[in-house]
Amino acid sequence: MSNDVQEQELGAEVVARTTASMDESEESMRCKFENLCRDLNMDRPTEDEAYRMLKKVLQHYSLEGEILHWFCCALFAACRQSTTPTVGGQDAVVMGNCVPLNNLLRSCQMSIYNFKIKIKLWCDMANLSHDFIKQIEELERKFSITFTIYKQFRVIFDQVFLCPPNEKKHSKSNMKCSYIKLDDICWRLFLCAKNQKPTTTLDLVTSFNLMMCCINLIYSNVLAEKRTDLINPKFKGLPANWNSPDFDETHARNHCILKYFCDMVEDAKTMKATVFNKIMQSFFQAKTIFGNKDTLLGLVANENFERNLKSLNFSYEQYVLCVGEFDERILTVYQLDANEHNNLTEQALRPPGTPLTRKQDLPAQSVMSEQKFEPVTNATNNVKKLSSMISCITEPTEFVKKAMEEGIAKMTNSVEQIESKFTSAYPMRSEAKNRFRLAKSLFYYLLDKILRAEIKNKPQIMHKISLDIFNDTLMACCIELVLEAYNTDLKFPWILKCCSISAFEFHKIIEIVVRHGKHEGCLTRSLIKHLNSIEETCLERLVWEHKTQIWEMITNAPTPLPTYKEVNEGEAAGPLQIFLRKVYRLGWLRISKLCSELNICEKEKKPDKIWSIFEHTITNQIHLMQDRHLDQIIMCAIYIYVRVTKMETKFSDIMRAYRNQPQAVNSVYREVLCVNEQGEPKYKDIIHFYNNIYVRVMTDFCITNLNEQDGRVNLLLSPHPTERAVVAKKLTNSLFVTQMPKNEIQRSPDELVYVINSSPAKKLEDMNKKVLGNGKRMLRFGDETGIVTTTAEIKRRRS
Repeated sequence: MSNDVQEQELGAEVVARTTASMDESEESMRCKFENLCRDLNMDRPTEDEAYRMLKKVLQHYSLEGEILHWFCCALFAACRQSTTPTVGGQDAVVMGNCVPLNNLLRSCQMSIYNFKIKIKLWCDMANLSHDFIKQIEELERKFSITFTIYKQFRVIFDQVFLCPPNEKKHSKSNMKCSYIKLDDICWRLFLCAKNQKPTTTLDLVTSFNLMMCCINLIYSNVLAEKRTDLINPKFKGLPANWNSPDFDETHARNHCILKYFCDMVEDAKTMKATVFNKIMQSFFQAKTIFGNKDTLLGLVANENFERNLKSLNFSYEQYVLCVGEFDERILTVYQLDANEHNNLTEQALRPPGTPLTRKQDLPAQSVMSEQKFEPVTNATNNVKKLSSMISCITEPTEFVKKAMEEGIAKMTNSVEQIESKFTSAYPMRSEAKNRFRLAKSLFYYLLDKILRAEIKNKPQIMHKISLDIFNDTLMACCIELVLEAYNTDLKFPWILKCCSISAFEFHKIIEIVVRHGKHEGCLTRSLIKHLNSIEETCLERLVWEHKTQIWEMITNAPTPLPTYKEVNEGEAAGPLQIFLRKVYRLGWLRISKLCSELNICEKEKKPDKIWSIFEHTITNQIHLMQDRHLDQIIMCAIYIYVRVTKMETKFSDIMRAYRNQPQAVNSVYREVLCVNEQGEPKYKDIIHFYNNIYVRVMTDFCITNLNEQDGRVNLLLSPHPTERAVVAKKLTNSLFVTQMPKNEIQRSPDELVYVINSSPAKKLEDMNKKVLGNGKRMLRFGDETGIVTTTAEIKRRRS
């Protein structure tokens, strides 16, 4: 069989789907589209571009559901790709064509929740640019953060203020400052404040503190105006004499409620005195706010309230038109629509996915884990946990000073250089020093733990720690943890560029940090998940970029590269072997997960032959990885196996299954590096890459080794990685919790086993008697001593 024939047989079928029958004819659809554009006062070029895009998509896809919703997606994409000149000068433009997204949603009778779902589908179908997709992701991220803050705002506002009995909570009142208008002005003040200085809301914790500064200010203003009808008398933060004649503006101005809601109260008070005060002064100067600029009172006084509300609305509308974002004032009406509110909640508050690797290193879920994931609470807990563990460490510990006496100056210099780079690059200059101070404390803490644990068994660790790259990567990793704890906008791999560190060097430090940071609860479960995730990001794509040093190592290595079996022997392994070992493990986990989703099962339900195709790619065709993604190679390996064995699985099925993996992003299968005939790099979809590049390289190997009908199954199956055994978690000196394999029996007559959801209650009672020693404490707590001879284990049977 010739190579051309083989490639044709193994190629992926690219089928253009015909347009399904629609309720309206094309003429009717065009008429409906034009009516929508007239309603929106849409300019002709944007209208034409949107309709062109719509017709192109309809050539290949069926658009299910309300056609107006797809009109909305097409028009939004066309709007965002245009700019509008302003009177500010030749180069003054605004993004979009000044058609507010909220108007577009309203005219198309589309909710924010449905828009967020369908615009992603539209990006795929219309094959929109990577830059546009990044804009959509940024738009969604910003809105999700604001929505998260709004949920907190809603709860806190209703705790401190009260809707008067004679005022309906959701009706517009003619009163100068009604409850609903007070709600409006407070939320609009926050929206304008965060947009006035976007770097102040770079992270979730800071955004929450800014929101609390706004509520605190409005609360002081209401107290000063003696609007006792709007004050909740049950709020525990009320000043003692709030409704007495002696309570004056000075008392109101000095009263602060931040401590009742902000876990990071000192940070919030610092923001109130500095950043927030500057924002308010700029509002007074620009006449966005009217009142007393010295005391910041009078904002809700009868003579100022209405014009303050109108002015804040106007200021925010100008911002929305300039940047083309969601009008976040709309959130104030979502409390009226429970279903919409719940849908937004479900999407905005979804916890991050758990990476496939090193799940066994994650701390146990907390008792409260079944509650709804709250990003603000999670971020605050992460920061508090780090701060409480390491806030007292401001310099190297005495142990570190002794162990690194000769290298301490070198280490200090590394830290100072990283600090200079970080504070210069961090957008929020006022917070940069605080963030770095916390990261530096974490660095000294982890360095102490690493030295104490490693120096006993690995004397050579001293040589590694004396290297600049070790100190640099550890310091960078600590900064990344602090940024993640605060839920900052600066996402990985920003820190690599900031600190001039390669992904290959950075990935080496992560396992060490996880190993030593998880003890004593220094790193929370979510922070360890984050480290695991960024290690996977390094291994799956960042290290494969053509400029990284991995390619020099590969060039200098013997060919073919070592298999998994060859890199899995003993501790004596070089950097390339250790790296390949991690890549192989990651690849195997993702292959297994995908094959499980696709119901592709072989002997013992293990996709061994697909693994061998993948391994052959790494050992013999490693050039396929350059500037590409590990998941692209994995999906191609699965599909070429499917074609050789003549299974019915389609490439679209593989992509659908891939989207269920925690690391999945659609750019992986939409944008694969392909080189055209002129040698120029072009990005095409994964099917193009498979048909034009992958098949040509891998056909001979797969046909020779996998074609069972030819009787030439010559593939010697290479051993694949195995998951690390789950180690029993030690709860006390004699109590462990571990996962119980099926059909496991007791290993000794003295061992007591309680199987959750299976064993009778008496078993647990017997175990408690053994552990507690018939009522007497036998476990060691502090200085107490005791001996327990029986080891008890609680085991959860695998389903």
